[in-house]
Amino acid sequence: MSLRIRRLAIAAPLAEGVAVAMLTALLPALLASGRGTLVYQIMAAQRLALWVGPIGGFLVCALAGWWVARLGPDAERNGLALGIIVAVLDLALLTLSGAPFGALMVLSAIGRVAGGYAGGWWAGRRLSALAVPLAARTP
Repeated sequence: MSLRIRRLAIAAPLAEGVAVAMLTALLPALLASGRGTLVYQIMAAQRLALWVGPIGGFLVCALAGWWVARLGPDAERNGLALGIIVAVLDLALLTLSGAPFGALMVLSAIGRVAGGYAGGWWAGRRLSALAVPLAARTP
């Protein structure tokens, strides 16, 4: 029953950084498309960010949770720990930036925790699937 501290210390800031980079890349991508006016593109980026933030956070945390938890004991616990750490980082960044507290902030944090847990579950499931054939071979 141990947490993989080194992997958590690497994956948590990296997962949050990738999620923020995905959100940051929205506006330049929309500006490069050249559709509509600048104000229209900024408004479109804001609407799209409402979906990209929580969904991207879930996916990034699921992948990072899988990486943290793979080939180790307590896979689900390690994935959950990653999700909680990334959610706390996300809430801290949003609070420090002056964003108003709202349902989207809660949804984003819940998505990150659920993503980390799902990644840990996935890693644990794959680990147990690999262990079954080995156990079947023993006399």
